[in-house]
Amino acid sequence: MNKFIALVFALSLFGSSVYASGCSEMAAFNTKIKKALKTASFNEKTLADIRNLQSECKRQHDMGMSVNAISSCNKALDLVAVN
Repeated sequence: MNKFIALVFALSLFGSSVYASGCSEMAAFNTKIKKALKTASFNEKTLADIRNLQSECKRQHDMGMSVNAISSCNKALDLVAVN
């Protein structure tokens, strides 16, 4: 019984760190985009493109992909010229 409790505890710690790293990764992406949108001006088409890429990025991230590996995230950052 003690081994089972230890196993459940270890798995919950591992699982929570995975989710936490993903959240901070997405938060950093959103912060970069928001900061760029506040400091620069973009035309309506570019703003729409950025918003669509952000949505696609979030959708794929919610499916478990890393922000760095998602092409729509990288394209959005390229549009706002953030590296």
